[in-house]
Amino acid sequence: MIQTNLQISSKDYYLCELTKRIPVKVTIVTIRLPEGYGFIEALEGGEKTIQTYVDSVKASGSVRDFEVTSSSPTIYFTRSEHDLDYPSIYETILESGSMSLLPIIIVKGVQYHTVYSPSREALKALLDTLKLRFTTVKIVSLTSTPFKSKGTLLTPKQLEAFELAFKKGYYEIPRRSKITIESLARDIGIKRVAMQERLRRAEQRILSDYANRNLQ
Repeated sequence: MIQTNLQISSKDYYLCELTKRIPVKVTIVTIRLPEGYGFIEALEGGEKTIQTYVDSVKASGSVRDFEVTSSSPTIYFTRSEHDLDYPSIYETILESGSMSLLPIIIVKGVQYHTVYSPSREALKALLDTLKLRFTTVKIVSLTSTPFKSKGTLLTPKQLEAFELAFKKGYYEIPRRSKITIESLARDIGIKRVAMQERLRRAEQRILSDYANRNLQ
């Protein structure tokens, strides 16, 4: 399994062109082809900017149907149905045997995709097709076998320390008053400094793993 974070843009691709011209952030959270569901946020200019984007989408020849399902001054929830003469970026990824993990972010003319491919051969085939159909395809990061069990993400000692701390309520807000590094260390039978080191290293690995999976 290969996880790849991609930045994809293309001339004349309506979502890329509109977000390049209008300062909004589009987040697509659900896709049921040919429909897509998501929300729009203004990067500047507030609701006026969002409305400008909505009007531009409705006027686009690449859209069959578009509606605002709910709105506030800062965010519009939408349903859209595109009408392209060619496969979309999302469809191209599926067609190539890979899959794009939602949400898809579109901002300043660029689509941000987290893609899972079953093999390096499948990823290469996908990249070749994307480069053939779209203007710019940039690999931001690439990770082999991204799905790790907790047993492989943390060392046995880190896992023991982290599970104890979590179960005892060390990470609750507010934290249980009697749960301290010292009390946790006593439960395991190690020194306070050793317990603190194990928790810090476990937290760093967990946070790094989350960032690699989710942050663009």
